Amino acid sequence: MSLIQKIQYWQFSKSRMEAFSDAVFAIIITLLVLEIKVPHIENHHSTDMMLQALWKLMPRIISWVISFVFLAVIWIQHHNIMLLCKKADYGLLWLNNLLLMAACFLPFPTALAGEYASNQVAVLLLGGILALTSFLLVLLYWYVAKYHLVPEYDPVSMMKNVKRSFFLAPIFIVVATIASFVHIYIPFVVYFLVSLLFLFPLDKPIESSVASNNLATPTEDALENKTDE
Repeated sequence: MSLIQKIQYWQFSKSRMEAFSDAVFAIIITLLVLEIKVPHIENHHSTDMMLQALWKLMPRIISWVISFVFLAVIWIQHHNIMLLCKKADYGLLWLNNLLLMAACFLPFPTALAGEYASNQVAVLLLGGILALTSFLLVLLYWYVAKYHLVPEYDPVSMMKNVKRSFFLAPIFIVVATIASFVHIYIPFVVYFLVSLLFLFPLDKPIESSVASNNLATPTEDALENKTDE
């Protein structure tokens, strides 16, 4: 029995894995905002001091927004991937656990980058964790497309989307992180934009794709009828 056969031999409840994942994502997203502390000012009635204190928090808020949107997109895409999956095995379970492990670490580099936004190491660490998390999500996506895809979806089309996701997410994030050597704030913009690329699912059921093509392209009979008229 090969290694892939061994890890696929043991079957698990997909619904329990999804429920556990949802709970972990909810906790992680909650922890992100806890790193934004209420500022302390000497004069509680001073508007100027309050505005200055809030302005100093802007790097933390921006870092929080980026990580929140990123995690929200990861959760949405994770949900979409599970819809494509017909069953859960040992391999899928551990790929999912590795994804959650990387996501759980995200609050730390988020807080670090918010506190030291102009520090090269802080930006590199945040970019590294974002790239690792997105890579593990793509790996989970590939595993489902390769071994456990429901029959309503075309595996060839899905594999194309897997490759597209790999270049648009982890690779793009790594390149953006390296761009921090050019300007320290370039990665923050790119991290946010990469998340926006995955707001919607990449895959469509085969029937939906056929229906869309039929609506977009006139049938031969329709063209012949139009010619006769």
